[in-house]
Amino acid sequence: MEKMWLNYFTKDNSFPFFIQYGAHEDTMFIHEHADFTELVIVMNGSAEHVVDNERFPIKKGDVFVVGKNVGHGYDNARGLKICNIMFRPEALLSADYDIKQHSGFHALFLLEAQVNKTQGFGSRLKLSNAEFTALQQLLDTAIEEYSNERVGKKTLLLAYFMQIVTMLSRLYDAPSKQREISGMAEAAAYMENHYMEDITIEQVLEISHYSQRHFIRLFSAAYNTTPQKYLMGIRIRRACSLLRENTLSITEIALRCGFSDSNYFSRAFRKSCGMTPSQYRSGGLNQ
Repeated sequence: MEKMWLNYFTKDNSFPFFIQYGAHEDTMFIHEHADFTELVIVMNGSAEHVVDNERFPIKKGDVFVVGKNVGHGYDNARGLKICNIMFRPEALLSADYDIKQHSGFHALFLLEAQVNKTQGFGSRLKLSNAEFTALQQLLDTAIEEYSNERVGKKTLLLAYFMQIVTMLSRLYDAPSKQREISGMAEAAAYMENHYMEDITIEQVLEISHYSQRHFIRLFSAAYNTTPQKYLMGIRIRRACSLLRENTLSITEIALRCGFSDSNYFSRAFRKSCGMTPSQYRSGGLNQ
């Protein structure tokens, strides 16, 4: 099976992002993404989406995410027009975005991309006509910006991309959709919302409704880390944001980020960031 790399589409390693409208009239060969995730919005027409030898009908308004190392392609296309957004999540979705507090974000952008490999493709998002129209306007604007070289292009594209991510995450998680949100997504969102508390693995497991072994296996495959390390990452990420704001003492930041005392916080921060919180704060202010 052929592997596709992001540099087939963009040579800008400093901004791992590509967006385009594409058309398929017949068959798109089965391939894997070696180093990127792909967000796909079906703009028109229909086809069969082939995912690891299973076939799923797609049509206008369908939205899905395909992660790394998932074999997929299109067959029996009839006027199929799609919008492809290719990106590296570790580069563009790693910041302290509050949308991570919503289970829809985790379900669509982090979990669905991996779950497709083992549980099929039945969980894709379907947009209403009004939702599709609003998204299409944003996609048109983003593609126009991507096609031109202007000052601030990357800044604006990142803003458009996060607007798209937020819009789709909200829709995926909207009660009116009556969608079944993965227990893992709810567990990850719980950690994002309660990182300042003394969370135990038992609490997270209860929310996920999985056994410990099954949950850790699925979570580690989707997030490339253990639940415990993910929780620590949230705390360190939030601490970095507060340190840059420079309005709270290090002890106050430690307590707000779920650390029992400032000494434990300093040790954990240094292990993660290679410097003390004070050094990070000083470096951030001098930049």
